[in-house]
Amino acid sequence: MAHTTTGTNNLKIFNTLSFEAKEELEEKLEKSLNLIQNLLENISSEREANDILTKHVSIGNTEHESVCIGLLCKILSDRQTASKTFQNLMMVNRDSLNCVLLHMNIIIIEKFRKLTDAARMQVLWIVNELVRTSANGSENLCIALMKQIVGGGTSAKNVWMCENVLDMLINNQAWVEKSISLLQITVYTYLRLLQDHFHSNFTSLRQKEANFVVTLMREKWMECCCIGRDLIRLMSAVARIPEIERLWSDVLYKPETLSPSFTGVLSLLQTRTSRKFLTCRVTPDMENKLNFILLKVRFGNHKRYQDWFQRQYLATPDSQTLRSDLIRYICGCIYPSNEILSSDIIPRWAVIGWLLSTCTSRIATSYSNLALFWDWLFYSPDKNSIMDIEPGVLVMHQSIRSHPAITTSLLDFLCRTMVEFHPPINAQIKQGVHLALRTILEKRVVQSLSPILDNPKLDNELRGLIRANLSEFCSLPIADGKPPLTPTIPLEASETSLLPGKRSDDIIEEEPMVIDDDDSDNETLERKSGNNDVDVSHDSNAIFSDDEEDYGKKGTDLNIWRESPTPEPRDINSDMERLDDTLRDLIGQLQRADLTDLDERCERMQDIIDHVLSMDEFDNEVSTPLSSCLTQLLSDHFCKSIITLASCDITDEYLERCVEKPLYVIFRNLCQSKKDEDSFGVLLSLLSEMYSIQSRLGYHLLFFLAVKNQTLNEDNMFIYESFAQNTQLGDVYNCLMMDLKHCQEDNSTMLVFLVPHVYKEFPEHCIGNSELLNIIVAVLDPQQLEELQCLIMMGSLCMMKKDGILNVLVSSLEWESFEQYCVWQLFAVHDLQPDLALPLLQKLNSKNHPEALSMLLLAFRHQRPTQEMVKHVISRQFGDGDRFATSLLRHWAIGHMKELAEHLTVLLSKSKPR
Repeated sequence: MAHTTTGTNNLKIFNTLSFEAKEELEEKLEKSLNLIQNLLENISSEREANDILTKHVSIGNTEHESVCIGLLCKILSDRQTASKTFQNLMMVNRDSLNCVLLHMNIIIIEKFRKLTDAARMQVLWIVNELVRTSANGSENLCIALMKQIVGGGTSAKNVWMCENVLDMLINNQAWVEKSISLLQITVYTYLRLLQDHFHSNFTSLRQKEANFVVTLMREKWMECCCIGRDLIRLMSAVARIPEIERLWSDVLYKPETLSPSFTGVLSLLQTRTSRKFLTCRVTPDMENKLNFILLKVRFGNHKRYQDWFQRQYLATPDSQTLRSDLIRYICGCIYPSNEILSSDIIPRWAVIGWLLSTCTSRIATSYSNLALFWDWLFYSPDKNSIMDIEPGVLVMHQSIRSHPAITTSLLDFLCRTMVEFHPPINAQIKQGVHLALRTILEKRVVQSLSPILDNPKLDNELRGLIRANLSEFCSLPIADGKPPLTPTIPLEASETSLLPGKRSDDIIEEEPMVIDDDDSDNETLERKSGNNDVDVSHDSNAIFSDDEEDYGKKGTDLNIWRESPTPEPRDINSDMERLDDTLRDLIGQLQRADLTDLDERCERMQDIIDHVLSMDEFDNEVSTPLSSCLTQLLSDHFCKSIITLASCDITDEYLERCVEKPLYVIFRNLCQSKKDEDSFGVLLSLLSEMYSIQSRLGYHLLFFLAVKNQTLNEDNMFIYESFAQNTQLGDVYNCLMMDLKHCQEDNSTMLVFLVPHVYKEFPEHCIGNSELLNIIVAVLDPQQLEELQCLIMMGSLCMMKKDGILNVLVSSLEWESFEQYCVWQLFAVHDLQPDLALPLLQKLNSKNHPEALSMLLLAFRHQRPTQEMVKHVISRQFGDGDRFATSLLRHWAIGHMKELAEHLTVLLSKSKPR
């Protein structure tokens, strides 16, 4: 049906269908325009017109608004008289154009797609006039206009819009530089749009964009740095443009030339990009459609919405570059609530998978993959949300069965990017990716990484890349051919969940990635067959909302011992060839030794250490292949439990036998050489290299040192500090937390044994550390809890102190019931007064915190009431079924009637009258 103009001849700024009813805004604009035309009817002079308009706006605010909006409409609909009308508007407005700016924002953001071509030209004209007069708030109009430029759009209208907005900003550069927000969004927008203008048709525009962006960035570099790491992502995509290339070179190799305060590209890459920048490259219409799909549309009903979006925005070859913008927006800006995560709304990973699978350009696919993993490369739990990285792992996890090409492509890209993105910062990138994957496992985003990293569908080259870069997270079959027991974390309700009625291998059934409708029969069959791959009920409580990232601790079954992942059995001949003849022969002897003959293996290991310490030079050329050989030959230490007895049966003799293993020969030599700086450094270097291959080594060193401390009274724990500082993690805290977490996963008895030692040796890292306490109480059994209580009461262990105890108790409120019980039992045996927990009382309710309330009730039951206690008790929020206050007051009334009455009298006399 052909488009016609709106109903009357007055308002000609919107394209509407003939049968469409007018919206409220259109009616308001038309009414205001009619008012202006009536007021100025038969007026011949400009002075008389101003007098009439001035008189009318003085009547009141309503009349003032109507006149201003009417003049705005006249400017938009009548180009010939626009200049005079703008002068009238400037003379009669009395609110610094706030009313005009407000309605201009609405028109640009909500109605821009419906504007006629003539009206669009007038919108740019009036914005330019407002900018030229430096009207307060006009920078927001410029930002809104830039947001309407479609990424990947090379139509005449879009290019016209891009160029005209650019010209306006160039002509007012000094004004642009005064607004930091406008400056940043301008740089971000036109850096991104440069990707769309490489064709020779856009040579002039591209040159203009590049010159302007480079000028702004060189003059205001530190302000541009606030954009964050996505600034580097966009620059890298257009770095071959000569002007950008020179700036890119300075960023990488001459940072001081841009600003004395700029320390280098790494500092910029470690800055998270604000949502406002990710949002600015998605038009308001796209933003509304994506939010509707991801927050409203059910699985099975989504295909028609995807098809509409494809036709509207992704149909042309040039639109391929838009996919990276959409993926960054979905990952960084759309955080579904818990209610949505636990419903059958289409998850983010499915939409991203669809965008990836429908991409037909190899270059655009690379940009899209980088957009998906961008936050992984520099992930920091303190700066990033789990929601930033969750879609990436879920796309791989859900695609591995029916769309393995997507998973293998993403894995290959991730591994190669870790090595090739910027070699000088490879260590930091590897650390970021590893932190991301650890967080993914800790937050229960997926049960295990094994289905992704150890999948038989991966080719040998990719397997090699994964082993080289992600060996910590891999686990392949052990020597007897049986599948390994991999450490898994129970699935929690999140986007990880398969929606009711869907098997994981049925999620994606066709190319491009499109998800089939619900199949209630499948759901019934799964329930009957007891399929435990994914067990998430329809009303599960999702855990990954924006504000509740850390609530994923419940449901963890860590009391069952699980074997730890070991490196893939591999041929070490190539590594042995890199060693000298003697060392190669000694490694061969260790390799041939019977695994059950520990004495023989220990002797061979001692021979290796003796030779290493006798070498004139021990550098990376020796340590790297040697570490690879040793971690492979000692892999049995990392897949078996060292301690197999219960805590009560462990003796000093048994502990001594536990450390009579080849791995511990290295530790023993390390302790013996602590006064020999050269030997000590060589062994630290060897262990650090081994640790980078097999991170389970860390808690074995802790165990060895703890055994030596206990059985031989040798205080060697400072050796662990030296080791931790020599690893890639670089500090004691991170190393200690990782090692104890691995120990928890592999052997809870060893963890309990280590507790008194680590709390004694590293009190600054352990006491008051709620994360560590949760690692411990998550695996305690009643006997082990009683053992820790006894150690505390004997003075051999201190896990809590007055400072910081309240934070620990608050953190524990989200843990499992028995975990909370353990915390309160440990609190009870410390020399701490229950009064320290008083501030908690007003936060607790019997429905959500029965464990804490019951323990506090027992604690205060034996206390003589003080005024402060009574104050907190009677200040609790009243709720049905919550008898804490009444029961405790009654108990005190029986035993301490006089004191209670005095306290209540004082408190009630001080309270405000109602």
